[in-house]
Amino acid sequence: MVGLIRSGLVLGVLFVVVMGVAPTAGAAQSGFAFGRVGGNIRPYTVTVASAGGVGTSGAVQVAKTHVTPVQLASLNRIARDTHFATLSATTSCSGTLPDVAATFVRVGAHTVRVHGACMPGYQRLLKALQAAVGIRP
Repeated sequence: MVGLIRSGLVLGVLFVVVMGVAPTAGAAQSGFAFGRVGGNIRPYTVTVASAGGVGTSGAVQVAKTHVTPVQLASLNRIARDTHFATLSATTSCSGTLPDVAATFVRVGAHTVRVHGACMPGYQRLLKALQAAVGIRP
């Protein structure tokens, strides 16, 4: 019986590691925020705490009040894979009209603000955050 429990535990741990749902070291501690600023549309901010709690301010409604540990791990993985920490603090995409609102994403202490849609990695993380809390862009 003990052997079965041990082998089941080992298989469970291997499944979590193989599926990539284990949070990266220290990454789950960061927390996130994202939203919209400027332009001629009402601003909003959505925060996702490191424990998963979701908060809002401004003109936004979310479908979820909590993000699961698996979702947090996925968001942190996207931030890492898109090299979010190396992105410039502000980017203005060419051809974007001045009255169009900018978006921002914060991971830990690093905030990136983008006016337009010229940064695919940033857009990937923004869309993942929006999906995790249940809002449409």
